[in-house]
Amino acid sequence: MPPRIPVLEKFGIADGTRILYNNRKESLANPEKFPEGCVLGIVNEYEIRGVPMADVKVSYYAYCGQSDQYFIMGTDYLGRDLWTRLWRGARISLMIAVISVMMNILIGVVYGAIAGYYGGHVDIIMMRITEIIGAFPQVIVATLLILFMGTGIRAIVLALIIRGWIGTAKLVRGQFLRFKGREYVLAARVMGVRDQKLIFRHILPNSIGPVITRAMVEVPGAIFAESFLAFIGLGLQAPEPSIGVLLSDAQKVLTSYPYQTLFPAVLISVLMISFNLFGNGLRDAFNPTMRGSD
Repeated sequence: MPPRIPVLEKFGIADGTRILYNNRKESLANPEKFPEGCVLGIVNEYEIRGVPMADVKVSYYAYCGQSDQYFIMGTDYLGRDLWTRLWRGARISLMIAVISVMMNILIGVVYGAIAGYYGGHVDIIMMRITEIIGAFPQVIVATLLILFMGTGIRAIVLALIIRGWIGTAKLVRGQFLRFKGREYVLAARVMGVRDQKLIFRHILPNSIGPVITRAMVEVPGAIFAESFLAFIGLGLQAPEPSIGVLLSDAQKVLTSYPYQTLFPAVLISVLMISFNLFGNGLRDAFNPTMRGSD
């Protein structure tokens, strides 16, 4: 079913109409094939081997006997409401993104704090490990995990975690290298404060601003990564929806039903812009000197 919106349909937008091609003109008067009131006009008339034919514009809801129904975003090939599936898919995509980002932040903070605080050989070894892990492409890692664990939310979250924490670890390491030589840290060390307390009470709170900002920026990246995996067939499988699954299904019928691609694409764009703006706002709040910069 095509989109049909109560107010906009009066202006000829999302009015639930569709053009049916290659119809015999004589069949237009057949109420069994074309119920009364469904034919809105003839778009084109022609003949095929002497048989009069016509392309007609119809109210598809009346044509299907559903005149009192409204599907704001239309339905898919199984008649499922795309409005419902889109928001359920957005919920699943956001859940996957938030869980993976939280785990990435947790692992990255702990790993980067240890590497930056102790430095020396510990820092060198830990950074070489991150370089080795980061050398594997995301698609290969996701493919191996899905082949081993099967498709599902758990496999996708793990695929986003395996490499996703590296950026946070490097950021936290840089912050610790910056703050560990400050006077208040040296004073606490002289007073006998343990390393764990120095890391998580004295240095980490001063580094938390960039970490929170990065978390907000990583959420749309994780949504896009999940959508990309679903789009290439490595994500969630039917009937469970996500934004990527909806885009993958819509791509198969893009030329016939472009609206099925339009709505998920608009939603993922809005989500990514919103989280980026939110991240910029948090950056300005934690570091006013950066206000107004890109």
